Amino acid sequence: MEINQLQIFITVASMQNFTQAGRILGYSQSNISAQIQKLEQEIGAPLFNRIGRSISLTPHGEQLLPYAQQIVSTSKCIENLLKNDGEITGTLHIGMTESLFDMLFEHTVNEYHKRFPLINIDITVDSTENLKRQLQRGLLDFACIIDQQLPQSEWNCYHTSSASIVIVSGKANPLFNADSLKLADLVNEEFILMEEDAPYIVSFMNEAAEKSVKLNTFLYLQSSSMARKLVEKGSFLSVLPQYSVESAVEKGKIRILPVEDFSETQYIQLALHPNKILTPHVSSFLDLLVEKL
Repeated sequence: MEINQLQIFITVASMQNFTQAGRILGYSQSNISAQIQKLEQEIGAPLFNRIGRSISLTPHGEQLLPYAQQIVSTSKCIENLLKNDGEITGTLHIGMTESLFDMLFEHTVNEYHKRFPLINIDITVDSTENLKRQLQRGLLDFACIIDQQLPQSEWNCYHTSSASIVIVSGKANPLFNADSLKLADLVNEEFILMEEDAPYIVSFMNEAAEKSVKLNTFLYLQSSSMARKLVEKGSFLSVLPQYSVESAVEKGKIRILPVEDFSETQYIQLALHPNKILTPHVSSFLDLLVEKL
């Protein structure tokens, strides 16, 4: 059993496709299939169910996957053990939600590149739910997300900090100068919201439903910065993490509305797969993010 075979197995399991795994690793589909067959022969059991063009892990494959991930991660640690930071090579796969990307990435990437000039950075900006799925499949080294607190039994959270969720208005909306509001006062307003499966949007909509408040969602977006800009220039309301609007609030472009019966806290989390072994180049990027948070 070779480290390379385990890396191929992990990639195929992540992509659930031999051809796509080959493209990522730079091998032909036939080479990928041959290496998986050799690994299956050594294990003495099939690792994948092959039904037409679809593949999925067998129970033996599911049992092997966490051990394979640990072995490959440990191998990378050993490989880099005697290298200086400037000699370490490889690719760092990072996931971030859009609002956290805007706040964190510029601060970290320059400092990180100075320390690890030979490490390539591959960043995925997506929703929290999609990033969690990619973490589970082993496609990311870590992800920076905003969510309810993740269960420790399922995730390894390197850092957690709280983030207030707020309802905001621009100057064009008459509610901009309101002294006190209830959710019921917002029924005739047009909202710009993040994607429907965003955890804080789910919580907001549930709270409104519990109070029998039916809200008018004008537009769903994946970009919190675009939502903020539209609120600044129009009469819309939005529900956003406070950190994503603080600069605009300080400049007087938008206001956090004083909605007395709405209070929501989510958590910024640097999340890793529980089987992920931290290498120096991964933990260094995480430490830079923690400094900013």
